[in-house]
Amino acid sequence: MASKDALVCHVCGFKNQLDAVRCVSCGAKLDAESVDYGAEEEADRKDQQTGFEVKWIGITFGVYFVFQAIALALLPAVIPSYDPFQNIWGILISSITWFLGGIVAGYLSPGRTFIEPAIAAIIAAVPTVAYLMWRTPGSPGDGFDPSMLAYTVGGIMGVMISLFGAFLGERLQGATRGHKPSR
Repeated sequence: MASKDALVCHVCGFKNQLDAVRCVSCGAKLDAESVDYGAEEEADRKDQQTGFEVKWIGITFGVYFVFQAIALALLPAVIPSYDPFQNIWGILISSITWFLGGIVAGYLSPGRTFIEPAIAAIIAAVPTVAYLMWRTPGSPGDGFDPSMLAYTVGGIMGVMISLFGAFLGERLQGATRGHKPSR
């Protein structure tokens, strides 16, 4: 991408001199005609997210909602001995559902999608923590009543785990859809 007086880097946007071969700012190979990456640059970018789509936040949040509804509402209604509301089990089960949801979102989304599942997990953490705090018994002598800090740390861990799940889903997508697996 060239302008009249500068060659703009396709990676970082830095304006370089017209005769520059590599970007002064990031070192990427500059070409006025093409924005193809070299083998080294392509290897460096293989696991980076290529875009951002808000719709995948909504889709991933929907997946999380369905998984959460099954784990925290449907299973306790069907299996009487299953009680995710004792101790910190609810937030741990929620983290597992966010991990699985991240895998589903990473697998289904086109291209690299890591950030959207993490944002959806942040959004999902708020009602999940509120629901778990409402459902967890809190009377003295009823057992362990997690503090707000425990719920917050559990929610943050769930967000991080969803990010890992999205990365794993992307790897599965590459392996099963005929893409060359990256090493």
